[in-house]
Amino acid sequence: MYDNKISVIVPVYNIGQYLESSIKSLINQTYRNIEIILVDDGSVDNSPAICDLYAKKDNRIKVIHQKNKGVSAARNAGMRVATGDYIGFCDGDDVPDVDMFEFLMNIAVKDNADISICEVRFEFEDGTVRNIATGKSKIWNNNESFLCDLFKGNVGMSTYTKLFKAKVCRGVEYPENCKTNEDKYFCFLAALNSNTFSSKSVAKYTYYRREGSSSITEFTEKYFDCIYLADKMLETVSKEHPSIYANAVCNRLSTTLRIYKLMYMRNGLKKFSSQGNELVKYVKSFDKATAKKYLSKKDYIRYKTLCTSKRLYFLMIKYLDKY
Repeated sequence: MYDNKISVIVPVYNIGQYLESSIKSLINQTYRNIEIILVDDGSVDNSPAICDLYAKKDNRIKVIHQKNKGVSAARNAGMRVATGDYIGFCDGDDVPDVDMFEFLMNIAVKDNADISICEVRFEFEDGTVRNIATGKSKIWNNNESFLCDLFKGNVGMSTYTKLFKAKVCRGVEYPENCKTNEDKYFCFLAALNSNTFSSKSVAKYTYYRREGSSSITEFTEKYFDCIYLADKMLETVSKEHPSIYANAVCNRLSTTLRIYKLMYMRNGLKKFSSQGNELVKYVKSFDKATAKKYLSKKDYIRYKTLCTSKRLYFLMIKYLDKY
Protein backbone atom coordinates (compact mmCIF):
# COMPACT_ATOMS: atom_id res chain seq x y z
CA MET A 1 0.00 0.00 0.00
CA TYR A 2 1.28 3.46 -0.88
CA ASP A 3 1.80 6.30 1.60
CA ASN A 4 -0.07 8.82 -0.53
CA LYS A 5 -3.16 10.20 1.15
CA ILE A 6 -6.41 10.59 -0.82
CA SER A 7 -9.03 13.19 0.07
CA VAL A 8 -12.47 12.11 -1.15
CA ILE A 9 -14.99 14.94 -1.35
CA VAL A 10 -18.69 14.08 -1.10
CA PRO A 11 -21.37 16.75 -1.66
CA VAL A 12 -24.53 15.98 0.32
CA TYR A 13 -27.98 17.50 -0.16
CA ASN A 14 -31.22 15.83 0.98
CA ILE A 15 -30.11 12.29 0.11
CA GLY A 16 -30.61 10.62 3.48
CA GLN A 17 -32.16 7.48 2.02
CA TYR A 18 -29.07 6.79 -0.13
CA LEU A 19 -26.24 8.39 1.81
CA GLU A 20 -25.30 5.52 4.12
CA SER A 21 -24.57 3.15 1.23
CA SER A 22 -22.20 5.69 -0.24
CA ILE A 23 -20.43 6.40 3.06
CA LYS A 24 -20.05 2.69 3.84
CA SER A 25 -18.45 2.07 0.44
CA LEU A 26 -15.91 4.80 1.20
CA ILE A 27 -15.21 3.60 4.74
CA ASN A 28 -14.58 0.09 3.38
CA GLN A 29 -12.25 1.14 0.57
CA THR A 30 -9.32 -1.25 0.19
CA TYR A 31 -7.10 1.83 -0.04
CA ARG A 32 -7.05 2.77 3.63
CA ASN A 33 -5.12 6.07 3.68
CA ILE A 34 -8.05 8.32 2.83
CA GLU A 35 -9.93 11.17 4.40
CA ILE A 36 -13.62 11.42 3.62
CA ILE A 37 -14.97 14.96 3.49
CA LEU A 38 -18.77 15.09 3.71
CA VAL A 39 -20.10 18.52 2.74
CA ASP A 40 -23.68 18.98 3.91
CA ASP A 41 -25.01 21.68 1.60
CA GLY A 42 -27.89 22.89 3.75
CA SER A 43 -29.86 19.63 3.81
CA VAL A 44 -33.25 19.69 5.54
CA ASP A 45 -33.69 15.90 5.84
CA ASN A 46 -31.70 13.48 8.01
CA SER A 47 -28.52 13.82 5.91
CA PRO A 48 -26.71 16.11 8.44
CA ALA A 49 -27.36 13.66 11.26
CA ILE A 50 -26.05 10.75 9.16
CA CYS A 51 -22.89 12.70 8.36
CA ASP A 52 -22.26 13.49 12.03
CA LEU A 53 -23.00 9.91 13.11
CA TYR A 54 -20.41 8.42 10.77
CA ALA A 55 -17.84 11.08 11.68
CA LYS A 56 -18.06 9.79 15.26
CA LYS A 57 -17.54 6.21 14.05
CA ASP A 58 -14.53 6.84 11.79
CA ASN A 59 -11.89 9.48 12.49
CA ARG A 60 -11.04 9.67 8.78
CA ILE A 61 -14.33 11.49 8.19
CA LYS A 62 -14.62 15.28 8.25
CA VAL A 63 -17.99 17.02 8.08
CA ILE A 64 -18.75 20.51 6.81
CA HIS A 65 -22.20 22.01 7.33
CA GLN A 66 -22.99 25.05 5.20
CA LYS A 67 -25.97 26.97 3.84
CA ASN A 68 -27.31 25.65 0.56
CA LYS A 69 -25.09 26.98 -2.24
CA GLY A 70 -25.15 24.18 -4.80
CA VAL A 71 -23.03 21.15 -5.61
CA SER A 72 -20.11 23.14 -7.05
CA ALA A 73 -19.81 25.28 -3.93
CA ALA A 74 -19.97 22.13 -1.79
CA ARG A 75 -17.14 20.50 -3.70
CA ASN A 76 -15.08 23.69 -3.55
CA ALA A 77 -15.60 23.86 0.23
CA GLY A 78 -14.36 20.28 0.50
CA MET A 79 -11.25 21.02 -1.52
CA ARG A 80 -10.38 23.96 0.71
CA VAL A 81 -10.03 21.68 3.75
CA ALA A 82 -8.56 18.66 1.94
CA THR A 83 -5.13 17.56 3.15
CA GLY A 84 -4.49 14.68 0.76
CA ASP A 85 -1.77 14.23 -1.84
CA TYR A 86 -4.57 13.28 -4.24
CA ILE A 87 -8.15 14.48 -4.64
CA GLY A 88 -11.12 12.28 -5.53
CA PHE A 89 -14.86 12.86 -5.70
CA CYS A 90 -18.00 10.85 -5.03
CA ASP A 91 -21.64 11.88 -5.20
CA GLY A 92 -23.44 11.01 -1.98
CA ASP A 93 -26.20 9.03 -3.69
CA ASP A 94 -23.84 6.87 -5.78
CA VAL A 95 -21.59 3.97 -4.80
CA PRO A 96 -17.95 3.46 -5.79
CA ASP A 97 -16.62 -0.09 -5.81
CA VAL A 98 -14.66 -0.79 -2.63
CA ASP A 99 -11.41 -1.05 -4.61
CA MET A 100 -11.95 2.00 -6.82
CA PHE A 101 -9.44 4.29 -5.17
CA GLU A 102 -6.82 1.55 -4.90
CA PHE A 103 -7.38 0.89 -8.61
CA LEU A 104 -6.93 4.58 -9.46
CA MET A 105 -3.89 4.95 -7.19
CA ASN A 106 -2.20 1.95 -8.81
CA ILE A 107 -2.64 3.57 -12.21
CA ALA A 108 -1.42 6.95 -10.93
CA VAL A 109 1.75 5.52 -9.39
CA LYS A 110 2.54 3.09 -12.21
CA ASP A 111 2.28 5.74 -14.91
CA ASN A 112 3.21 8.78 -12.79
CA ALA A 113 -0.11 10.25 -13.87
CA ASP A 114 -1.36 13.63 -12.72
CA ILE A 115 -4.88 12.39 -13.44
CA SER A 116 -5.87 8.70 -13.45
CA ILE A 117 -9.20 7.54 -14.82
CA CYS A 118 -11.58 4.57 -14.59
CA GLU A 119 -15.10 4.12 -15.96
CA VAL A 120 -18.68 4.36 -14.69
CA ARG A 121 -21.64 2.00 -14.93
CA PHE A 122 -25.23 3.26 -14.91
CA GLU A 123 -27.93 1.48 -12.93
CA PHE A 124 -31.58 2.30 -13.60
CA GLU A 125 -34.58 2.02 -11.30
CA ASP A 126 -35.75 -1.18 -12.99
CA GLY A 127 -32.43 -2.82 -12.09
CA THR A 128 -30.94 -2.78 -15.58
CA VAL A 129 -27.27 -1.82 -15.82
CA ARG A 130 -25.52 -0.04 -18.65
CA ASN A 131 -21.77 -0.63 -18.62
CA ILE A 132 -19.78 1.29 -21.22
CA ALA A 133 -16.33 0.05 -20.16
CA THR A 134 -14.08 -1.42 -22.87
CA GLY A 135 -11.17 -2.71 -20.77
CA LYS A 136 -8.73 -0.66 -22.85
CA SER A 137 -5.88 1.42 -21.42
CA LYS A 138 -4.43 4.69 -22.66
CA ILE A 139 -1.72 7.14 -21.61
CA TRP A 140 -1.47 10.77 -22.70
CA ASN A 141 1.91 12.47 -22.29
CA ASN A 142 0.76 16.05 -22.84
CA ASN A 143 -2.35 17.98 -21.98
CA GLU A 144 -3.24 19.00 -25.52
CA SER A 145 -3.69 15.41 -26.69
CA PHE A 146 -5.76 14.69 -23.59
CA LEU A 147 -7.93 17.76 -24.14
CA CYS A 148 -8.56 16.73 -27.73
CA ASP A 149 -9.95 13.42 -26.47
CA LEU A 150 -11.97 15.18 -23.76
CA PHE A 151 -13.48 17.48 -26.37
CA LYS A 152 -14.23 14.56 -28.68
CA GLY A 153 -15.97 12.56 -25.95
CA ASN A 154 -13.30 9.85 -25.82
CA VAL A 155 -12.77 10.68 -22.13
CA GLY A 156 -15.68 10.84 -19.70
CA MET A 157 -16.38 14.32 -18.39
CA SER A 158 -17.26 13.35 -14.81
CA THR A 159 -14.84 13.91 -11.93
CA TYR A 160 -16.08 10.96 -9.84
CA THR A 161 -14.17 8.47 -12.04
CA LYS A 162 -10.90 10.38 -11.75
CA LEU A 163 -8.11 10.77 -9.22
CA PHE A 164 -6.24 14.09 -9.33
CA LYS A 165 -2.86 14.94 -7.88
CA ALA A 166 -3.63 17.68 -5.38
CA LYS A 167 -1.09 20.00 -6.99
CA VAL A 168 -3.01 20.14 -10.29
CA CYS A 169 -6.15 21.21 -8.39
CA ARG A 170 -4.51 24.23 -6.77
CA GLY A 171 -6.28 27.35 -7.92
CA VAL A 172 -8.92 25.24 -9.69
CA GLU A 173 -12.57 25.48 -8.68
CA TYR A 174 -15.91 24.25 -9.91
CA PRO A 175 -17.89 27.12 -11.48
CA GLU A 176 -20.42 28.03 -8.79
CA ASN A 177 -22.50 30.13 -11.18
CA CYS A 178 -23.28 27.08 -13.35
CA LYS A 179 -25.55 24.12 -12.61
CA THR A 180 -24.60 21.69 -15.40
CA ASN A 181 -21.36 20.53 -17.05
CA GLU A 182 -19.37 21.79 -14.08
CA ASP A 183 -17.50 18.45 -13.95
CA LYS A 184 -16.20 18.81 -17.49
CA TYR A 185 -15.05 22.36 -16.87
CA PHE A 186 -13.21 21.30 -13.70
CA CYS A 187 -11.49 18.48 -15.64
CA PHE A 188 -10.53 21.00 -18.32
CA LEU A 189 -8.95 23.39 -15.80
CA ALA A 190 -7.13 20.60 -13.95
CA ALA A 191 -5.85 19.23 -17.27
CA LEU A 192 -4.28 22.60 -18.06
CA ASN A 193 -2.10 22.08 -14.95
CA SER A 194 -1.25 18.48 -15.84
CA ASN A 195 1.24 16.66 -18.05
CA THR A 196 0.52 12.94 -17.82
CA PHE A 197 -2.85 11.19 -17.85
CA SER A 198 -3.63 7.48 -17.62
CA SER A 199 -6.89 5.63 -18.14
CA LYS A 200 -8.06 2.06 -17.80
CA SER A 201 -11.64 1.58 -18.99
CA VAL A 202 -12.93 -0.64 -16.19
CA ALA A 203 -16.19 0.26 -14.43
CA LYS A 204 -15.50 1.04 -10.77
CA TYR A 205 -18.32 3.46 -9.94
CA THR A 206 -22.10 2.98 -9.98
CA TYR A 207 -24.15 5.99 -10.96
CA TYR A 208 -27.83 5.54 -10.09
CA ARG A 209 -30.33 7.01 -12.55
CA ARG A 210 -33.32 7.67 -10.31
CA GLU A 211 -36.68 9.26 -11.05
CA GLY A 212 -36.44 12.94 -10.24
CA SER A 213 -32.64 13.05 -10.34
CA SER A 214 -30.99 15.98 -12.11
CA SER A 215 -29.93 13.63 -14.91
CA ILE A 216 -33.50 12.84 -16.02
CA THR A 217 -35.57 15.91 -15.11
CA GLU A 218 -37.36 18.09 -17.64
CA PHE A 219 -35.35 20.59 -19.64
CA THR A 220 -34.72 23.91 -17.90
CA GLU A 221 -32.66 26.99 -18.60
CA LYS A 222 -29.77 25.60 -16.55
CA TYR A 223 -28.77 23.32 -19.43
CA PHE A 224 -27.64 26.34 -21.43
CA ASP A 225 -24.77 26.54 -18.90
CA CYS A 226 -23.19 23.75 -20.95
CA ILE A 227 -22.84 26.07 -23.93
CA TYR A 228 -21.61 28.92 -21.74
CA LEU A 229 -18.85 26.67 -20.35
CA ALA A 230 -17.98 25.38 -23.84
CA ASP A 231 -17.48 29.01 -24.84
CA LYS A 232 -15.28 29.57 -21.76
CA MET A 233 -13.12 26.60 -22.71
CA LEU A 234 -12.91 27.85 -26.28
CA GLU A 235 -11.80 31.28 -25.07
CA THR A 236 -9.04 29.77 -22.92
CA VAL A 237 -7.82 27.45 -25.68
CA SER A 238 -7.69 30.30 -28.20
CA LYS A 239 -5.30 32.19 -25.89
CA GLU A 240 -3.22 29.39 -24.37
CA HIS A 241 -3.41 26.44 -26.79
CA PRO A 242 -4.24 27.78 -30.26
CA SER A 243 -2.99 24.60 -31.95
CA ILE A 244 -6.11 22.77 -30.71
CA TYR A 245 -8.54 25.62 -31.39
CA ALA A 246 -10.47 23.62 -34.01
CA ASN A 247 -10.95 20.81 -31.48
CA ALA A 248 -12.37 23.29 -28.97
CA VAL A 249 -14.68 24.75 -31.62
CA CYS A 250 -16.02 21.26 -32.32
CA ASN A 251 -16.47 20.76 -28.59
CA ARG A 252 -18.80 23.76 -28.76
CA LEU A 253 -20.61 22.15 -31.71
CA SER A 254 -20.99 18.74 -30.01
CA THR A 255 -22.26 20.52 -26.87
CA THR A 256 -24.84 22.35 -28.98
CA LEU A 257 -25.98 19.07 -30.52
CA ARG A 258 -26.28 17.49 -27.08
CA ILE A 259 -28.33 20.38 -25.69
CA TYR A 260 -30.70 20.35 -28.66
CA LYS A 261 -31.10 16.61 -28.18
CA LEU A 262 -31.96 17.17 -24.49
CA MET A 263 -34.48 19.83 -25.47
CA TYR A 264 -36.29 17.24 -27.57
CA MET A 265 -36.02 14.40 -25.02
CA ARG A 266 -37.05 16.53 -22.01
CA ASN A 267 -39.87 18.63 -23.45
CA GLY A 268 -37.95 21.86 -23.89
CA LEU A 269 -38.53 22.71 -27.54
CA LYS A 270 -41.77 24.67 -27.05
CA LYS A 271 -40.72 26.54 -23.92
CA PHE A 272 -37.34 27.51 -25.38
CA SER A 273 -38.27 27.69 -29.06
CA SER A 274 -36.20 30.79 -29.87
CA GLN A 275 -33.08 29.35 -28.21
CA GLY A 276 -33.66 26.06 -30.02
CA ASN A 277 -33.87 27.86 -33.35
CA GLU A 278 -30.58 29.62 -32.60
CA LEU A 279 -28.93 26.29 -31.83
CA VAL A 280 -30.10 24.81 -35.14
CA LYS A 281 -28.94 27.92 -36.98
CA TYR A 282 -25.50 27.57 -35.39
CA VAL A 283 -25.25 23.89 -36.36
CA LYS A 284 -26.30 24.48 -39.96
CA SER A 285 -23.82 27.34 -40.38
CA PHE A 286 -20.89 25.30 -39.04
CA ASP A 287 -18.01 24.54 -41.41
CA LYS A 288 -18.58 21.03 -42.78
CA ALA A 289 -14.91 20.19 -43.27
CA THR A 290 -14.03 21.12 -39.68
CA ALA A 291 -16.94 19.09 -38.34
CA LYS A 292 -15.94 16.04 -40.36
CA LYS A 293 -12.32 16.24 -39.23
CA TYR A 294 -12.74 16.85 -35.52
CA LEU A 295 -16.11 15.50 -34.40
CA SER A 296 -16.49 11.95 -33.15
CA LYS A 297 -18.21 9.57 -35.55
CA LYS A 298 -21.43 9.67 -33.52
CA ASP A 299 -21.47 13.44 -33.29
CA TYR A 300 -20.76 13.79 -36.98
CA ILE A 301 -23.79 11.62 -37.74
CA ARG A 302 -25.87 13.80 -35.41
CA TYR A 303 -24.52 16.92 -37.11
CA LYS A 304 -25.24 15.68 -40.63
CA THR A 305 -28.72 14.48 -39.65
CA LEU A 306 -29.74 17.77 -38.03
CA CYS A 307 -28.39 19.71 -41.00
CA THR A 308 -30.58 17.56 -43.24
CA SER A 309 -33.83 17.57 -41.26
CA LYS A 310 -35.03 18.25 -37.71
CA ARG A 311 -37.70 15.58 -38.12
CA LEU A 312 -35.08 13.01 -39.14
CA TYR A 313 -32.90 14.09 -36.21
CA PHE A 314 -35.76 13.52 -33.75
CA LEU A 315 -36.52 10.10 -35.23
CA MET A 316 -32.86 9.12 -34.88
CA ILE A 317 -32.85 10.19 -31.22
CA LYS A 318 -36.10 8.35 -30.48
CA TYR A 319 -35.06 5.01 -31.94
CA LEU A 320 -31.27 4.92 -32.21
CA ASP A 321 -29.69 7.56 -29.96
CA LYS A 322 -31.37 7.53 -26.54
CA TYR A 323 -28.22 7.93 -24.43
